[in-house]
Order: sequence, then structure tokens, then C-alpha cells
Amino acid sequence: MRIVIMGTGGFAVPTFERLLESNHDIAMVVTMPLRGTRSGKTTPVRNVAMEAGIPVFDPENINDPVYLQQIKSWNADLFFVCDYGKILAPHVIGASKFGGINLHGSLLPKYRGAAPINRALLNGEPTVGVSVIYITPEVDAGPVVATSEPIPVFADETAVDVEKKLAIIGAKLIPNVVAQIETGKIRPIPQQNGEASKAPKLKKHEGEIDWRRSASEIVWQYQGLQPWPKIFTTCRINYHTDSKAKSEKQTRLIIGRIRPIDDNIACEIIERFMANNSGAAGADIVPGMILEASSQRMIVATGSGLLQIYELQPEGRTMTSAADFLRGHPLAVGQHFGKDVNGF
Repeated sequence: MRIVIMGTGGFAVPTFERLLESNHDIAMVVTMPLRGTRSGKTTPVRNVAMEAGIPVFDPENINDPVYLQQIKSWNADLFFVCDYGKILAPHVIGASKFGGINLHGSLLPKYRGAAPINRALLNGEPTVGVSVIYITPEVDAGPVVATSEPIPVFADETAVDVEKKLAIIGAKLIPNVVAQIETGKIRPIPQQNGEASKAPKLKKHEGEIDWRRSASEIVWQYQGLQPWPKIFTTCRINYHTDSKAKSEKQTRLIIGRIRPIDDNIACEIIERFMANNSGAAGADIVPGMILEASSQRMIVATGSGLLQIYELQPEGRTMTSAADFLRGHPLAVGQHFGKDVNGF
């Protein structure tokens, strides 16, 4: 078959490489134009195309009617679309013999939209998967032609890790789908729209930690918001000025790896904190309060449960371990991350 690949990001690369190894003819790669002027800047799909010697077409808007005759001139049998960045208009979809198929990072109809993997992790989904659908003008609503088995999400996996796994799984599905389309044996199954959920683009403000949420929910937030926008909080930190005097500044901190504390250990930490701070002003534990801050570990209270923070990144600096951060910016037990809150 004569295939045109439409993709930009890394999720499309394993399937692109798999199709390059097949006996199909990759006629063209359509990708998003490069942004900015940084020398040598590229994108994953563009990079593979250039290495393979496949021509690249990168219009600002593939749906502009001015490009229709050019698209038709490719004589494509099929469009394969994955991680492209544009929704195809009907006249574009109709410019190939068999229309287009899309590899989507969820078990549809759940998580239709631009960020299915991130949204699944943000919601604490225990399993994820991929679907292959025929492309229709409605976002991710076309009939399903293949799905993967659900695969588990592990406690230490972020959206970056899960995307890599799902991209490889998807690459194994596509050759069989293409073969079924070519032989007329494909059997599309309409989606159940009543079971659909949305996965809109991520927004920067979603990274702010609300310490009133549970430890598990904050971990889901960390997992789902990698590599962007990451999770962040604020804290008052002492800095040395040029005169070596200390000045206190409210600082934005990106929080790196985190993990919930086991309930039994959490009880021991809380009991020790209360014993050491009995009768002290502000000794009541509230969400965002630092309960331990030592070279061994940093422990923070949440709305339900405790979190251990392994990495932090002050604004304008690099990510560092909690121990290294505390050596440069000592934080006191009882100090708060985030906004002032009441109750625990």
C-alpha cells in the first residue's frame, strides 16, 4: 500500500519505523512546522523521515484548501495519523483511497483528546492501553479497528514511561490493521458514545499542588504531568545576600520524585512529631506541613497520608536531591509548602 504518515511527536516513531521495514511504500511524511529558530532543532518524526530519505511536508494548516491538489497528487491508499497535532478536515481524509487510521493512546471511548495518557494517570487509572480507529471529523470518535490488552500502570511510572510502552504496543497492532484494510477483511466497531470521556490538553496551572488532596492523588498528579508542566508548590526560603545576611523569599519549587509513606511508618512519624512539638505554637499538623527535613529524608503531610519528597528544583536552578537541597536551603520542621490551609 502507498501510505502517507502524519505525525510529529515520539509516540508515532515506533510505528513509523515498523512501516519503513514493511513492503509498503511510504510516500510522504506530514508533520508540524518547526517553531523558533534554534539551530539544529527537529522533532522525532521529522528526524526519522530525514534519516530514511522520506520527503517531508510541514504546512501550518494541512486543512487549508490550497493544499488539497498537492495531497491528492500523492495518490495515497491510506493516511496513518499519530501524535500529529492537527485534526483532519473531511476533504483531507477523503483524499486517500481508504481514508485514514489513527493510533490513540487510550482504550476508547475513554479519554478522547490530546492528552489521553496524562489524563489517565492523573485519574489514577490502574491500567491503560491503545486503540486504532478510522479517522472521522469528530475527535477520536471513529469506529475502532483494533485495541490492545489493558496493561498495568506501576507506582514508579510517569506519563513519559507509559507513553514509550504504549507506542511499542501500538506499533505491533498497525501492520495487521493495514493488512486487513488492504484485503478488505477489516471489521470496524462503532464506539459507545455514552461511555466516552475527554482528555483535553494540559494547562500549566494544573501542576500546582493542593496539599489538601491525598498523598495518592498528588502522586497521580506527579505521574500524569510529566514531562510538562510538572508539579510545583511554593515555600518561604532563606537566601544569603551579598552581605551574607539572610533574606527570606517566597520561592516556587518544582517537585520531582515523590512516594506515599506506608501507613504504619506514617503513624510513627506523626507520633514522633507530636511528641517533639507538644504544646508548641502551630504544632497541629496541617496539609503541606514539613514533618521531617534531614539528610535522610523530607516528609510532608497531605490531606490524607504522608509523602516523601526525593527531588526539588528551585526556580531558575536544576533539579536536585532533597538532601542536597536542604544543605543549601535549610527548611524547618513545621514549615509549610503551598498556601495556608486549615485542618488536616
